[in-house]
Amino acid sequence: AQAEQILGSERDAVKAARLLLDWTYTTLAKEPSIGMPTALEALDSKKGDCNEHAVLFTALARAAGLPARVAAGVVYLNGAFYYHAWADVWLGQWVAVDPVFQQFPADATHVKFIQGGPEEHLALLKVIGQVGMEVIDYQ
Repeated sequence: AQAEQILGSERDAVKAARLLLDWTYTTLAKEPSIGMPTALEALDSKKGDCNEHAVLFTALARAAGLPARVAAGVVYLNGAFYYHAWADVWLGQWVAVDPVFQQFPADATHVKFIQGGPEEHLALLKVIGQVGMEVIDYQ
């Protein structure tokens, strides 16, 4: 019902994905959380971190008939890499979108290691701390 309310009569997939992303970005307060969120919990609380934003956007997109999945890895921010979750949506090809940073598409600072819901993200513990990354300036 929430996806229908957001989209109204919009049927263009790209425009619909953008509307859902913008709604998630503006509706959910950016607050740290603990635990594995569900889309319904995020919708009810209207707050959360990247996990809540990603699972809610993904659920809304799926409810609207757009294939979507949660992605996770790291994002480069303020000179360092941090754990982050965002979403991929199918628009003729998989497009990374970030409802926390309102990026459509998500920029190159996103490095995906895994896809799937938050329950899959524990697998990242095996990777985080084991991977070395270096930012190389390009001119």
